[in-house]
Amino acid sequence: MRQVFKFIRKAGYFVPFSMYLIVFAAVLIPGYIKLRSLSQLPDSAYTHIFSLLLTVVLFFSITIIVFGFFTVFSAFLYFKWKQRRQEIRLHLHTEANPQQEGKQVISLELHPILLPIAGFIKIRVFYDGKKVSEKFSPIANQSSFFKFSFRGQFSWNLPEIREYRIERVLIYFEDFFQFFSMAGTMDASNRFFISPVRQDLNALKASPRKTEETTTRIEELKRVEGELINYKSFETNDDVRRIVWKIYAKNKELVVRIPEIMDPYASHIYLYASFYTRFATEGNAVVDAPFLNYYKTLCWSVYQQLAGKGFEVRYIPDQPVPATNLPSGPEQVRYAITVSHWQEENNLKDIVKPGNASVLVVSSLSDPEQLREFAESYGNEISIIFIPLSDALDENSMAGWVKWIFVENEKDRHASYKTKWSLSPLRYKLKENEKEILSIIKSTSRATIL
Repeated sequence: MRQVFKFIRKAGYFVPFSMYLIVFAAVLIPGYIKLRSLSQLPDSAYTHIFSLLLTVVLFFSITIIVFGFFTVFSAFLYFKWKQRRQEIRLHLHTEANPQQEGKQVISLELHPILLPIAGFIKIRVFYDGKKVSEKFSPIANQSSFFKFSFRGQFSWNLPEIREYRIERVLIYFEDFFQFFSMAGTMDASNRFFISPVRQDLNALKASPRKTEETTTRIEELKRVEGELINYKSFETNDDVRRIVWKIYAKNKELVVRIPEIMDPYASHIYLYASFYTRFATEGNAVVDAPFLNYYKTLCWSVYQQLAGKGFEVRYIPDQPVPATNLPSGPEQVRYAITVSHWQEENNLKDIVKPGNASVLVVSSLSDPEQLREFAESYGNEISIIFIPLSDALDENSMAGWVKWIFVENEKDRHASYKTKWSLSPLRYKLKENEKEILSIIKSTSRATIL
């Protein structure tokens, strides 16, 4: 049955007329019949004039329909003829860095193509295998009257942070009144990604790791986080100003603080972000969309904040990253975070190398047992950042439930996700998992909760 519905929906994209024509005909024909019967009433001085006006209206309406059909059909025939001769060229261009969050501007160029007189060209995009976009009305860069080429652009609202691959484009030819809509397809190849946007975070605790080879110096000295809470016994060459007199007064022991240092070899921070999930989340729209978006945004924000401190941050993904021609550095990291997804294969033991790691980012889907082992062994050396995914959605209050049931429909996708999550059986499991992870995080000295 599902396949039948998919076939009907797909066939609906190619219906040559629109709902406007059906509504227009549903109003015109009964109205004309009714008014025609009124014009036949006897003893009326306006019978012939009224009948003439009805005839004019009917003729004008039929002329509009025929003219719209002719302009659309001729443009569609020209398109099919040129397509059969393989002369049509389609170019899609996407902006590398969209100016608006969650929106992608796509520029479109078609040549040669005949535009309907005073009509429109609209676009529908097939992407990621089986997905289809809504119908777009590209804004033409120049007048479309008697033009044999089309250049325009449209803004595509894409709230999910991930990579998109365009495979085909459905081109609609429509008349001015949008009564007819004839469609033809063209193959297209384009890929782009909606990347996370940085958010301001609280101060993060992170210690840089030294270079693997101490013969390699860096141009600028990097500040290594001071070990102000660590002490050592006083030696003859130590500065007496660093003696902790409070400890001497209590224990009669001379100890000094270990100061901050400017290390010429402390050059980079290894940042690990775990997308591991201990739960079966496949097909869960809330976990795959708002939770994943939220986690990616904070992972990118952590990277940006650490990089802003002057260190070279080396991001280590927990899954393969597709090849790309982006420049190395922040752009590669942004892309790696963007294309990441929840995975059940690589846990903390599989990806984190304690000898190199400086920062580890985990989510509410992580395995508490492995995190506890990691925290007990390296929690005082490696910074652990915990991102509670439940913070991505506000829970529905009692008043919100009453409105949802009796008063209003969900106005946006965010409200829809809130309702789905409130009814999801995974919600209770994730809450319990979060509590267990929080207890581990709070017992670790170098942990941060975002």
